[in-house]
Amino acid sequence: MIAVQYITLLLSFLLSNYIVKNKEYTHPLYVAVAEINYNSSDKFGTLLCKTFSDDLELALQKQYTKKESFDNPENIKKLSSEIDSYIKKHLQLKINGTATNFVFINYKKEDNTVSVYFRINNINDIRTFEVTNTIFYELYDKQIQMVYITINGNRKSNRIMNPQTKVTFDF
Repeated sequence: MIAVQYITLLLSFLLSNYIVKNKEYTHPLYVAVAEINYNSSDKFGTLLCKTFSDDLELALQKQYTKKESFDNPENIKKLSSEIDSYIKKHLQLKINGTATNFVFINYKKEDNTVSVYFRINNINDIRTFEVTNTIFYELYDKQIQMVYITINGNRKSNRIMNPQTKVTFDF
């Protein structure tokens, strides 16, 4: 339990603080977070993806060959669509062995991070939850994915390090 708290604290620090070098922002680790929450009384779940904004901008530029900026997006609707498409291409969820869709809600940029919110509809029961995550693998050989999942108050976590792509949680 202490290890999970330490990792959470370290990750929060890394995602909210950058090291300034040569007037450009850099960060020492390449980390993305996926957090899934579900309560059986709601029949839906939430998915939060949190990344460094510069990494997501670079990934979108690579996929769409146009530089986007979260600070001054030319077209917020188009940027939202590109974020949704990119994440769905690189993040797949399976509940009880069945592929599960999720719906884009919104994104929010704070400081040097971007939080992207999704909703997972029509969930009845979760016995296993599989996450396949390759976000930013095309950018960084040392990309780390932190996955947190809370089902009916039972919280579990794991990490995926490139080239690994999957983690499964049993409930």
